[in-house]
Amino acid sequence: MGRVSQLLDAAGELLLAHGYRRVTVDDVARRAGVGKGTVYLHVASKLDLFAAVLVRESIDVTRELLHALRADPAEAALAATLRTTYLAVHRRPLTRALMAGDVEVLGAIATDTKTGLEIVTDKREFAAAHFRLLHRHGLLADDPDTTPDLVYRLNAATVGFFLDHLVPAAAGMDVTARADALAAVVRAGFAPPGEPAPAALAAAAPELAALYERTLHHLTAALPEEP
Repeated sequence: MGRVSQLLDAAGELLLAHGYRRVTVDDVARRAGVGKGTVYLHVASKLDLFAAVLVRESIDVTRELLHALRADPAEAALAATLRTTYLAVHRRPLTRALMAGDVEVLGAIATDTKTGLEIVTDKREFAAAHFRLLHRHGLLADDPDTTPDLVYRLNAATVGFFLDHLVPAAAGMDVTARADALAAVVRAGFAPPGEPAPAALAAAAPELAALYERTLHHLTAALPEEP
């Protein structure tokens, strides 16, 4: 295992156990079995360290989405993509903790670290390209080029599913039922009527896979380099 991976493992374990604000760089160094100065050889600050943890988690989720898409072109439909994303996030306690964590800290990662800025920029570029290709293949009801509030509406409609500590599920709803509910909301609000055409899904899938691969390249490049 490389030293950077060792540091990110330690930071992630401590984040889950104690939360961002209670963890110090000294704590991470001790957990990783290195000196504090070694941490600063790879990251400029505690915020940068946790930004890298977020990047690594994002890489894992994106890889899972790409694997699912290559196995089944039906995953190109937006409802299916978000359903798979929800399940992937739910299986990862650290990803859930990062998504459901301190909004101020997440905002600081996004605006005050080079890595965070790169993530935000890539996410915006991905969303724009993603929605255009879905609309071009008849898989998205609204034209993103003439619907400026599309991203806002989608986020507003779906974010509560990922923040389930704020929006408790109904009794008896397991994670699969919640993922199905998310897919139903997306299908009803953003997909054209009827079932997506298999030919459209087959045509869209390789384009979406290329977007995932580009995102993986950008995210991997944003991680601290191993010595």
